[in-house]
Amino acid sequence: YGTIQDGGIQREYIYYHPGSAPPNCPLVFVCHGYTGSAQGIMNYSEFNQLADEYGFAVCYPQGTEDLYGNNFFNVGYDFQNNPEVDDLGFTIALAEYLQETHGFSNTNTFSTGMSNGGDFSYLLACQASETFRAIAPVSGMIMENIYQSCNPENPVPVFETHGTEDDVTLYDGDPYNN
Repeated sequence: YGTIQDGGIQREYIYYHPGSAPPNCPLVFVCHGYTGSAQGIMNYSEFNQLADEYGFAVCYPQGTEDLYGNNFFNVGYDFQNNPEVDDLGFTIALAEYLQETHGFSNTNTFSTGMSNGGDFSYLLACQASETFRAIAPVSGMIMENIYQSCNPENPVPVFETHGTEDDVTLYDGDPYNN
């Protein structure tokens, strides 16, 4: 459990580095969904066990609270109207801090996330491809505003997992934030 100052805000995260992870190992970010938490997605995703088995480090960043008291990652949802939260800057700074402090690979940093965390992974692919080299969103989508401005420096592979019965993040998308 750690904190980092970014943009004048103290931000929280959970970090796990198994003993089985070799030097210069990959770093995987796992982002929670809207109303979720770093602790919740850590427990739900069981990525610590995967990190033990496959030898990588994992970071669970904590989103901030919106005007309704719900945790989120800022991807431009109309109902949040909270543009001053710079989750992109926070996550890049956190990745660079962990890479430098723990000697992780700076070419093997990845992101996955559930729902809002999946949406946020698309933002990282589009605007932070020099830091995040591949993404694997779960029940997430690329918002129209992110898509229209998407111009990554590097190609970013995407592995999307989604189901047709999802009634929150629609399988056919909701690019206009309806």
